[in-house]
Amino acid sequence: MSRIMRPKTPFEFCVYPALKESLEAENYNQTTLAQSLGTSQFTVSAWTRGDRDTTVRLLLALEDLTGMTFREMFGECEGRR
Repeated sequence: MSRIMRPKTPFEFCVYPALKESLEAENYNQTTLAQSLGTSQFTVSAWTRGDRDTTVRLLLALEDLTGMTFREMFGECEGRR
């Protein structure tokens, strides 16, 4: 029987360290973040793990919510020249 791995923090599996730190400092969890952004918890979970790209609308909302720029939240884009 396999065990379900539950995260210790709401953003434990977030692949974006600066974004993770900012959201946890503000006491967001995936559900409250999704509500603030007007999207689903599933969507938040998928893009914080790096499994899905997000929309420009959500990126702009994240910038407003965190006060961080895109590059501060996500670092340099992969493959950017």
